[in-house]
Amino acid sequence: MNLEDLKNKVTESLPLENLGQLTEDATSKATELGEQATNVTENLQNEATNLTENLQDQASGLTENLQDTANELTGGFLDKIKNLFQ
Repeated sequence: MNLEDLKNKVTESLPLENLGQLTEDATSKATELGEQATNVTENLQNEATNLTENLQDQASGLTENLQDTANELTGGFLDKIKNLFQ
């Protein structure tokens, strides 16, 4: 099949009067897909923000617990040392 035959075959299968509608449909679908991609991106960003905030809260809580435990241990040792000298 040469180039002219191929051109004729394409022209027969896609009449030019349908080309405008096909272009409009393709543009509409591309717009729809773009909007979906934007929504997915926004959802992922929101989810990442929520996860980050939750991890920061958990880390803060763990830090406070460690500080409290360290203070209790240190205080306990200091009390024992004081008792030794009394």
